[in-house]
Amino acid sequence: MTGSQFEPWQPPEGDDGASLAGGPGSMAGANAEAASQAAMALTLTPPPSGVPRRSWRQRLGLGAAVLAMGGIGYGLWAWWLRPPLRPYVLDFAPSASQYAVAAQQAPLLNWQISHPRQVETLVVRTLTAEGALVGEPKTYDLAGTGSSSLPVDLLAYCSQTRQRLSCENVPTQLREPGQYRFEVTLLPKASLNLPPIQATSSLVTITQRPMPVAIELVPQQVIYSEAGTPVSANQPTLAPPVTGNGIELSWIVTHPQALQDLLLVVRKPGGTTVGGRRFSLRNPENPTLLTLPEELQPFCQIGEYLVCQGVPTGMGQVGQYQFELTPIPVGLADTETPPVKVSEVVEVQPRPLAITAFRINGQEADPKYLVPVEPGQPIPGFQLDWQVEGGSTAQVELLPSPGTVGRSGSLRLPLPPSGSTTLTLRVSDGHHPPVVRAVTFETFNPNPNPPIILNPEALRPNSPSPPAAQPSPQPSAQAPRSPAAPSPPPDPRPRPNPPSPPALRLPEPTAPPATLPEDLRNRPLEDLNLQF
Repeated sequence: MTGSQFEPWQPPEGDDGASLAGGPGSMAGANAEAASQAAMALTLTPPPSGVPRRSWRQRLGLGAAVLAMGGIGYGLWAWWLRPPLRPYVLDFAPSASQYAVAAQQAPLLNWQISHPRQVETLVVRTLTAEGALVGEPKTYDLAGTGSSSLPVDLLAYCSQTRQRLSCENVPTQLREPGQYRFEVTLLPKASLNLPPIQATSSLVTITQRPMPVAIELVPQQVIYSEAGTPVSANQPTLAPPVTGNGIELSWIVTHPQALQDLLLVVRKPGGTTVGGRRFSLRNPENPTLLTLPEELQPFCQIGEYLVCQGVPTGMGQVGQYQFELTPIPVGLADTETPPVKVSEVVEVQPRPLAITAFRINGQEADPKYLVPVEPGQPIPGFQLDWQVEGGSTAQVELLPSPGTVGRSGSLRLPLPPSGSTTLTLRVSDGHHPPVVRAVTFETFNPNPNPPIILNPEALRPNSPSPPAAQPSPQPSAQAPRSPAAPSPPPDPRPRPNPPSPPALRLPEPTAPPATLPEDLRNRPLEDLNLQF
């Protein structure tokens, strides 16, 4: 053990009694000298050399050891003794406060959650402004580990770390107009024994969808003529012919931004459907984008209204038509019926009918022909040529036979053995009055009937009774009668009246048939223009 650093105080040399018995001056000087010596002893005495000093390296190592011990202690506390971290909803809100059904917009949700690995299930509910539940809740399972903890439905919208789950623009299935709130519920893992955590979004408004309506649907013309109808100044009332585009329509539709499709239907006036066409006004790659199909781009413009002019329909056949235009809005429910616009009746009239050629043996036909036919000679025939103009519905008939024929043709027909025959060419289309041409052929015997020969004995006197004259064959009803033979000269002798039978009255001479035209009575057969 080291001794004290202070040396013991020694009294000054001399007589003890004298020093103590001196006066006050000698006592004060002695005290001052003693104090001075003690101070010098304290200052000049060196420290003991037995105590070593610590270097800075030792001090640094000591501090590091203390920190390491503290870290180990904290780790043990955090691992075994600290309570589990509680998940929280840091943010939950819609991406916008207002959406429009017309633009096919549905609410999108954003949220941020702390400590997502402590969450087993995430539930999103849709509530009305009054708090009533709308539809079924949407449930997401977050109980996986690592990168698989995110469900497939959220992979495209969310990113996750150990400390935070961030999701943006998660779509919902809400489409109905109204005001809504969204509620998110976090269900922690059962091992944590924590209650559910909830958060509610702000109010979201979905505006009412405007209903597109076709306010105009008119044809370019109400009456068309069939395609190919010649335009003539002689027929100023004839409607212009339909072109290759068919009947053309124009229409105006309100609220085009709400349109999904346009449905155009063609019907007969009685209601029979002839055809239809559907025009889609949405881009297949981006359904929220309104676009015109290629068929309508040359004829339509989209602004405040959808205006289309001269849209071809391809309907050019003869008949009557009515058109129906139905604007189909976006998100149309199965129970909804969109309004329909109906046009007035449009008519395509057939081409006018005309018989442009009707010839007998190459020459324009006369109304009637008389044809001489010698008994026992072969009966001649004739050549008939015709040509007709008309539309697609025109029907040509040659009556009484062969019936329906083409619009142009040539036939060789025989004559009847006797009597008259009428041949009729009839053209009809169900719209215009029928056009008819007819020709009549009448055959006759050009030679008169032989004279009536009487019995000469009947003319002798004193004869009991005159013999009856032998009747000649009766002429046919169709053949003209020839003149009778001249009567014998009268006998100057008186003849008694026979008692019975009465005297035969000879027929009177007859003239040529009245039906025989003057130019055919005395003309030879080779000049009748009926040689076949």
